[in-house]
Amino acid sequence: MANPLTVGDAGDLVDKAIGKIWVKGTEMEGNDYKKYYHVETGVVDLTTSDSSISGLGYATRTIENAQIVGQGPVQGYDKDFTQVFYDTLLTVTRKMWEFGIKKRKLEGLVEEARMACSNERERLCAERLDNSQATSYTHTDLGGSYTISTAGGNTDKFICTDQAREDSGTDNNNQVTDGTTVNMDFDYDALKAAHRTASLVLNPKGLPMNIDLDTLVCKKSSSVHFKALEILAAIRRGKIPESADNDGAGVPAFKVIDLPWLANDAYWWMLDSKMKRSKYGLQYLEHSSIHLDQMNIVYKTEFLVILAEMLVKTFRKFREYLKSFQPLETILSQAL
Repeated sequence: MANPLTVGDAGDLVDKAIGKIWVKGTEMEGNDYKKYYHVETGVVDLTTSDSSISGLGYATRTIENAQIVGQGPVQGYDKDFTQVFYDTLLTVTRKMWEFGIKKRKLEGLVEEARMACSNERERLCAERLDNSQATSYTHTDLGGSYTISTAGGNTDKFICTDQAREDSGTDNNNQVTDGTTVNMDFDYDALKAAHRTASLVLNPKGLPMNIDLDTLVCKKSSSVHFKALEILAAIRRGKIPESADNDGAGVPAFKVIDLPWLANDAYWWMLDSKMKRSKYGLQYLEHSSIHLDQMNIVYKTEFLVILAEMLVKTFRKFREYLKSFQPLETILSQAL
C-alpha cells in the first residue's frame, strides 16, 4: 500500500490562514475512446475467443446441361482475449481526512481515483494506435513495465504491408499510396491516396470491401490536426484545398477525432465509421464501468482507503482503418 496522505504532506489544508484550497485534477471523465472503439459492457467471461467465417465469392455462369459449380466459405483467424484488472488506491490518515479534506469540503478528491482509471483507459486505447506498427509494445505505469501484445489472429502487425487474407489469396496491400508516391505527409493529395488505397482492400473471398472513409483520427493540436481543419474548410466550400482552381473538391468532407492521448504529432488514421461495430474495428470490452468502492477504514492504522478499479480487454479485428506516419512510411491498417 502506498504511503497515506498526512497532515505533513499537505499542511495547507489545515492552515487557517489559507482561505481557498482547489482540487486541480481531471476536469471530467474521458470518453474519447468511444469515438473510435466499439464498446461493449457486461462481459462476464474472463477469456473471450473470437473468430469469423467468410461469405461467398462471385456466382458462376452455368450453361445448358452443365453441372453447377459450387463454392464454400472460408474460416477466419481466431484469437483469445483476457480481461485485465486496473486499479488505484487513494489513502489518507484519519487526521488529514477530518481536519483537512472533510473540513475544507474537499470530499470530491476521492473522485480522482475514478479519474485515474479513466485516464489510464484513454491512454491504453490510444497506445494501440501509437504502436500499431508493432506486434507488441512496452507499457509503463506506477507498478512497473510490462509487454502488451497487439498482434492479430493472423500474427501480423496491426499496421503492415502484407496482411494475410483468410482464403490465402494475394495479401492486401496496406501501404497508403497514390500508385507512385508513398511516405506522404497529411495533405490533400495524401487524403485522395487514402481513399484510393481503401478502395483496393478486399474481403476474405477477394471481393471489394467498399470502404467509405469518413473519419480522421489524429493528435490534438498537431500539425495533422491543423492541416485537416484547413482542408475541411475548403472542401465544405466545394473548393480544391490550397488551389485557386474553380474545380470542386475530389473527396467528401470528413469528421475529425483529435485525441490529446496520442504521442505522435505526425501520425494519422482514417476509418469508415459505419464499420465501427462488433464485426469490425477496434474493440473495447468491459465487465462493468469504472467502479469506485465505498471508503474503507483500516482499523489497525486508522487509514482511510478509497479503491477504484476497472476490468477490461481491448483488441482489434478491422479492415477499415488507414494510417499514416512520418518520417517512416504511410500505411493502410487492416486487421482480421
